Amino acid sequence: MVKIRSTRKWTAALIALFVFVFMPITVDAEEQPVEIRTIGMFDLTGAYSGLHQLAANAFNDFVTWANSCMHYLPENIKWVHETYDTANDLGKTTAAYQMATSKKPIPIITTGGLTTPSILAVKPLAVRKKIPCIDASSARPIVVPPAWTFSMQPCYEGMLAASAQFLRDNWHADTPYKLIRKRYLENKDRNPRISVIGWNNGFGRGFAQPEAMDYMKKIGVDWVPAEYVPLNPTDTTPNLLRLVEGGADMVYFGMYAESHALILKDAARLGVRDKFQDMCFSSDNLIQLRSYAGELANESMQLTCYRIDSSEWNAITRSMLEKSGLGEVAALLYSGAFGWCDVYAECIRRGVKKVGAENLNGAVIYDMITSLNDYLPMAYNSRVSFSKTRMIGPTDASIYQVQDGEIVKIVSSIYIPDLLPGGMDVVK
Repeated sequence: MVKIRSTRKWTAALIALFVFVFMPITVDAEEQPVEIRTIGMFDLTGAYSGLHQLAANAFNDFVTWANSCMHYLPENIKWVHETYDTANDLGKTTAAYQMATSKKPIPIITTGGLTTPSILAVKPLAVRKKIPCIDASSARPIVVPPAWTFSMQPCYEGMLAASAQFLRDNWHADTPYKLIRKRYLENKDRNPRISVIGWNNGFGRGFAQPEAMDYMKKIGVDWVPAEYVPLNPTDTTPNLLRLVEGGADMVYFGMYAESHALILKDAARLGVRDKFQDMCFSSDNLIQLRSYAGELANESMQLTCYRIDSSEWNAITRSMLEKSGLGEVAALLYSGAFGWCDVYAECIRRGVKKVGAENLNGAVIYDMITSLNDYLPMAYNSRVSFSKTRMIGPTDASIYQVQDGEIVKIVSSIYIPDLLPGGMDVVK
């Protein structure tokens, strides 16, 4: 009898121990985090790969940090970010998008490949799949008519018009900007003149729209016909000579830094580097331009919503860039990626609060994006606001300049006119 009682006691003790040991595992299993997928589509092997690889790294670094940072994401959320290569090819873009969005859990946000053609390929797919696409290009066909493709950069036409406004405002003898002052002193009896030199593609040709021409006429800036060059130009002599002959005082560069640097070198060879003030596109890169063109980059300007000087960032984002080991040359792309990812995270937070993590999907995120108002993303210069009819977030940008080899912010905020069809700044 004693043996039986002792055996029962040991059996009860073992059962209690089993329950004690394994109960936490059962509870943990019930609290597995909800996976939230986002998709980064980039040109990793084509003409844009030098920049897009930096952006892809930045997206991954940010998501890794976000998952490890207490209280940044809602509780019980695991952010899974996947990268796909479009090779800047429409067929590969479509295939990559279909592959990425067919896997479960269905992604709640994607990029569109960070090029105008690839985003256009994604635009109808995003509507069909009900998955918002947040990207950089604000070329007109991407944002008009409104759909599920959003831009984190200002209106292309507006950026050209804002550059023209900056030229107009500084068209006087006391301007601190050497090249503009030189052009004014040589041509003070006429209006300032502006032009574009862009890649011969949808992106490069996206700036010189009729609405921009009308706006410039209204503010007293004359237009010199635009010039277009190949994606990988080799000799831009004819283009430069036409711009100089037309008397362009400012030339807006619709391209990236490699092409911009080559054109500056051609201008120096022709002896016309000081015949115009160059203004970079928002995703051109003064840091890279300085590296590629050396002293020829002095006086170059860039109008951008990105904080291309990491000393302006907070300690968290500076630390991520430092840990990457890529150096300051990656600052522009990291700024862009951090800004986009922070917008993703803000929409995730709002969506989870509204419907719960398990019910989060692209349609919910679309509602969160289109209700985002005056939000300042991490490492960004510009606040963003979206609606169901406004697909472009920023309404202002900053201007940087290379001065004696150093990059200096010369304008903290310049208004970007809304010159899309029906826009509030379109000249009536």
